[in-house]
Amino acid sequence: MKDDEWLQSIQSVHVLGAGLRSDRPAHQAFHDAGHLGYRMVPVHPKDAGNTILGRPIRSDPWQSLEPELFVLFLSPDRVLAALRQWLLEGRAIPFVWLQPGAERDDVLEFLEAADIPCSHGRCWVITVTEANLTCQTPLDTIPWFLQTMARDGSECSIWRAFESGSQHSLDEPLEWVGDLYDLRDSDETIARYIRSLRQENETLEEAAYRLSN
Repeated sequence: MKDDEWLQSIQSVHVLGAGLRSDRPAHQAFHDAGHLGYRMVPVHPKDAGNTILGRPIRSDPWQSLEPELFVLFLSPDRVLAALRQWLLEGRAIPFVWLQPGAERDDVLEFLEAADIPCSHGRCWVITVTEANLTCQTPLDTIPWFLQTMARDGSECSIWRAFESGSQHSLDEPLEWVGDLYDLRDSDETIARYIRSLRQENETLEEAAYRLSN
């Protein structure tokens, strides 16, 4: 539909509720729409640090300071709780796409009162796949990074680098995970610390790989 063509200008799509359970629609979204060129970012607090089709799962969607689109595969109660928390934190909430099952009258009323743009009653995955709404300006393929705590009792942090599309199963306590864009933009302590370790004439990517050796 012509009214949906604006979606093609979106580069990053944060998919909230996308975890390791392959029987869940949020997980399946990466199989169904992953070929359309969007930087699809899975978000699931419990499964963060693992991957879906080589995409690292984040614990929250705010490593990007200015996210573009949130697709919510959450219950209405969880949607309301998240929206309230984000507003209390002063977040700039982007366009919210409520997947079927995430909407409810009080959720829609809250979004309207907070002047948060949203879509409801339609599935984002079906919308973009049936109309073949590919990303017009896809972002470059980039590596991703992971920091965990060693299990040997030393409490040492371990920083690792992964090529784009690399699969990983988390087996140590997670401290931070994200791709190069997250590492560049995140205001979180670990990301800021890694950025501070860049040497003269060294790119952030080069620094992140050097620190992983």
